[in-house]
Formats: sequence, structure tokens, C-alpha cells
Amino acid sequence: MRRILPFVVAALVPTAACVEPPPAEPVFGEVNGLPACDQAVVDANPDKRCFTWRALAGVSMGGGTASRLGFSEPSLYDVVGVMGTPFADTEFFFGMLERSHLSGFCSKEVLEAAMARGESLDDPSNPALQCGIHDVWPLPDGGEPARPGYQLAVEDSQCSMFQSDFNHWYRGPDEGRGGSFTRNGLIEIVHDLLAAYGNLLYHNPESSFLPPGVDEAWHVVPHADDEAQQKASLCANPRVIPSFYNAEWNPDGSYDAITFCDGTSGRTGDYDPQDPQARTVPVEFAVALDMNGNGMRDWAEPVLINNRERWRDLGADGVASVDEPGFNAITNPDPAGDDFDTLQNPEGSEANLRHDEGESYDDLGLDGVADTGDFGEGNGAYDLAPSLQRAFDRSPGAYFNAMPQSQVDRLDVWLDAGIRDFLNTAQITNALFHDLQTRQPDAKVFNNFDSLPGVTDGYIYYLPDYSRAAMGKIAYLRYGDPAVCPASDDVLGDGNHVGPDVVDRMFTLFSFMSSRMPAQGRDVAYGGGIDDMESPTGRLQDFSFLVDYDSEVLGTSKQYGVLLPPDYFLPEMQEQGYPVLYFFHGQGMDVQGTTAIGLPLWPSMKESARTDRLQAGVTDLQRAIIIFVDGNCVGDECWTGNFYADFEGMPSEHRRFEAAFFELQRIVEQSYRVKKPELIPLAELQ
Repeated sequence: MRRILPFVVAALVPTAACVEPPPAEPVFGEVNGLPACDQAVVDANPDKRCFTWRALAGVSMGGGTASRLGFSEPSLYDVVGVMGTPFADTEFFFGMLERSHLSGFCSKEVLEAAMARGESLDDPSNPALQCGIHDVWPLPDGGEPARPGYQLAVEDSQCSMFQSDFNHWYRGPDEGRGGSFTRNGLIEIVHDLLAAYGNLLYHNPESSFLPPGVDEAWHVVPHADDEAQQKASLCANPRVIPSFYNAEWNPDGSYDAITFCDGTSGRTGDYDPQDPQARTVPVEFAVALDMNGNGMRDWAEPVLINNRERWRDLGADGVASVDEPGFNAITNPDPAGDDFDTLQNPEGSEANLRHDEGESYDDLGLDGVADTGDFGEGNGAYDLAPSLQRAFDRSPGAYFNAMPQSQVDRLDVWLDAGIRDFLNTAQITNALFHDLQTRQPDAKVFNNFDSLPGVTDGYIYYLPDYSRAAMGKIAYLRYGDPAVCPASDDVLGDGNHVGPDVVDRMFTLFSFMSSRMPAQGRDVAYGGGIDDMESPTGRLQDFSFLVDYDSEVLGTSKQYGVLLPPDYFLPEMQEQGYPVLYFFHGQGMDVQGTTAIGLPLWPSMKESARTDRLQAGVTDLQRAIIIFVDGNCVGDECWTGNFYADFEGMPSEHRRFEAAFFELQRIVEQSYRVKKPELIPLAELQ
């Protein structure tokens, strides 16, 4: 059932006695119930390129999904678009969270000394408790981020990664962020991420989401009528877990761990224990150390993480740069040349946030303490919590590295990321781009829109040359002006998570995707649209609308958005099939809003905005069906977004959103005139 948005004859061939039989039609495989350019067909036809006529793209949460699904099932898609996502490289992203957002606490010795002096651990103004490194906004006049030069977004710039600690989550300027992303909202996002993928902070045999020792009742049902009462009850009754060993802060198990509540009443990323809403949001996925025994997490008390065995992240030589012969902080900061850098040395193994072969480690289990019988202790192997290992194994880069080379060569990929994104998406995407470029050497990177090939006097979406020859099979756009760094454009938010470039980003993405499938006449202006009165009602809602459907996978009604090409209803086009583009929205967005955002693409499928192309009767975007997928939370599923994943942290039959997406594809491709897979000779693609 459609829901209206509130906006605007085969020729007969005579037989003959000696006519050769026609060549056999290729038999395409099937993946998830969908016809695919499977490996057998691709390998059997080296002189042809197989097209599924499908593309997959998304932004933020949806961009991570597009890369995860597109790279894990490449035989289903021709083009993958990945826009501004911190989930582009799961291992690098989570390493960043551990090193910044979940850290910054003083050592056990410092905290114990403060208690011995009779000082409160709940006093943010005490300089003795200020052990974290974090950026602030606005930056002081002439200031730089807290870690200048630390993982740059762009070569030869001052656009360095923003740093946080647990009590100060950097958010930057409101402009260009694309959402409020308050501290409370960020807690909910992490909740949903771990509910989907499993708790990446611990291993708990009793629960794939809750920390060890925490019972199932420590949970607030999202969006419940009594949500406030549930939160108040949990915050008033914390769970106490004795002997929670942790190598850094509780090696003898003398302190209790405790569940805790957090929160803020403002639009900020900081935690202030004096805020009236400071301890009103249960943090379901983590525990803290109650060092002073007062039954709550004080400001300086650490959040504990036991998710991997401790190791020395020093590279193959096992020597820190400062201890390498010839070290000089200014002239020779990396004598061995093994320091990891997403731009200059992505193959570096020192400080790359992952355990590399040959790096020493303590085989003491996840808690890092001997003789506790913890997971992995004494087994002669380096261990990670199973949920964390699964997340790394399912990282987009891991899937791409495992992809058959013939599928790598078949696939086109578009990436973009903001160089001053408060989520550090450019630095994270730099890491993914390296993996992609290693397997596809003609991958190209572009800094801001004016650097795209074919743009000589200001960017307009139809000017760039989107061909493989000009942009490579993989193209990466880092948007934002590097000259503004280390400050940020607090008026427009240039280079932030969404930024003022959002319209250009959408048009560039769809221009790239459109150009990477053979037009076969679909870039010719056939007419159509509401002015031709060929559609069912003669209104725009015939082409842009929402559809309700019953999902057997989820056992409930779901919704998706549709944008049909302008000539879809013309009588002469009723035998015409179209490519289909699937788009996943991000957190804080919904399917109705993204369907509306997609509407400006429609005129560019009808006619060109460029005079020469308009006179030639050629459009800017080839005509395609665009499907907008719903990633919102309903009922008890989640708070901010379902990550389009089959939930493993909080598994349930009604939380199988990846399976539901493939179900949606099957429904769409049975409901609309979608082109079927096809082999096209390479000579025709030159």
C-alpha cells in the first residue's frame, strides 16, 4: 500500500531449415534469493563484464552498511557508495574509541594517592585528576587540536584527528554536524552498535550484550511508556560485581566493579557530575570501578575494558620509536620507519591499534591478570573477545581483502568523508582506502570538489568526468577546505559530518553511480513526468512515494521509499527495465526524509541542466529506480538506528535487519521493472 509523501513486441524470426540454434543464455547464480554475477559466470566470461544493474549506497550508519554488504556480497552489485561513515574500518574505528572516548583516566596509583589525601574523586576541577587529553570547541585563538599532527585527514595539512576522553566527547561546532549528537545521544548510538554486533568491551558467556556479572534486568526497553521509571530504578539500584579483575586498575580484585549511569541536560559531549541530569542515563554496556565504595561512578573513576590480551604495539622490531637508534622528536621521529600513519605509512605496524604477527603479548586472558581462569589465559595464542573478533572479521576492509580479484575488478566504489568531521571519518576512511588501493592500484583520491577531473572553474555536479579512465574504479573524495584547519568554519560547518556540501555530495554520488553502468539509451530524454499526464494521477506522488509492506522476516509491517524515473509510465517504455539503486540513511534520519532528499535527483533524470546536453536530448543522470531503505528503530529494537544488521548483542527474530534487506530486494525486484543481470562484451564498454 502506498503512502503519499507530504511534498511536493518482439519481432518474429522466420525459421529456416539450416538456421543455427541461438547461443545458450548464460545461467546466472543466485545469492540470497537474487540473481547474481556469481563467480562461475564471471570466470567463464573473461571477455565480458557482468552487470547486475544494482548499486548500493548509504551515509554514516548507512555508509557502513553499504560497504559491509557490498563487499561481503559483491556478486549482487555493480557499484558501492560509502558516504561519511566512521564504520568504514571497524578495527581502526574501535581502536579510536578505546584510545579516546573510553579512556583518559588517571592511573591506579594516582587515584589511590588522591583518596589517601582525602580528595574527592568526583571533582572535575581537581588538577591532580586531569589525566585525559581532549579537544575543546571553540579552539582557543591560534590554538590547535590536542594532538597536533596526529593522523592527518589530508596530506600536508593541519587537519588532524580530534581527540576525546571519557568525560569529554568532542562534538565540534553545531554547524555541519547533521544532528545534535549530544552525550546522551552518543550513549544511545553505542548501545545500538553493541546491541547489533555484540558487546565489544568484554566476553560474557551469559550474555552477548551485558558485561560479565550483570543480570538481564539491567536493561531499559527503548521507547517504552515507562522509560523514565525504568531508568530511575536502574540508576537507584546499581549492580555490584566483586573481584572484577583488570590489569590496569584492579589487578588484585580488591575493588568492586559497578554498573553506572551517565548523562547531561545540555547539548554537550561533556560529563559534569553537578549537572542535574548527570546520573540519569543507564550505561548498559559497561561497568566502572567503584574505588571509593560509594555505590556510583565518580568523575575520575575508570570505565573498565577487558576485551583483548595486552600487547606491545611496537611493530615487528619490538622497539618503541623513542628507543630506536637515532631518534629525534623533530628530525627523526621514526628511525625504523614502522610508525603507522593512515596517509604516509599505512603499512606501519607500530601504534596501528592492532596486534601484528611477532608483537609480544601477555597470555593472561582478557583481564590481563594471571591465574584468574579468564577467557584465553594460557592457551598460547593472542585472544580477543569473540564479539570483537567477529566485528573485525566483518569489517568492510576484511571483506574487500577476501574478495575474488575478478569481483574486485568488476566493482566500482565511491567514497567520501569530511576532513573536519567530529567523528574523524576522513582518517578512518583513509585506512579503508589503503586496503582498497592495495587491491585496485588505479584507485584515486581527490581533495574537495574542485579537484575532481573535468572541473576547471567551479564545481557543478555534471562537470566532472566520472569515467573509470579519469577517476579509477575506486574514487575517494575528501570534502572540506584544508586551508581552514586547524580551526573550523563555524558558520557553515565545511568538512563536518554533513556540512554545507550535502547536496553536492548526493549529486556527486549518484552521478558516479549513474556513470558506472552502461546507459544503453537510458540517458536519452524520452519525456515523461507529470507534465505528460501519463502517470496514474498526473502528480509528483506517482513518482516519489512510500510503500508499506509486510515483512515475513521481521514479522511486522515495514516501509520503504521509491523514486521512479520520469519515463516509467510512458506506454512505449513498458518493456523497459531499469537499474535499481538502494540507499541506506544514517542515524537521526528516516526513510520519509531521505526519500524527500532524493527528489531533487529526479529532474536530472528527465533532462540536463547543461545547455549542450539539453540540446542533444541527453540527461545528466541515467534513469533508474531508487529505493530508500528504512533503518529506524521501532518498539524495543534500539534507540537511534538498527545498523541494518542481524542483531547478535540482543538477538531476536524481529531484529534480523540484514535478512530483511535482502527480503526487501526480492520484493522490489518483483514489484518494479528492474533489469536482470547481463553480460556485456568489454569491447562495447570502451
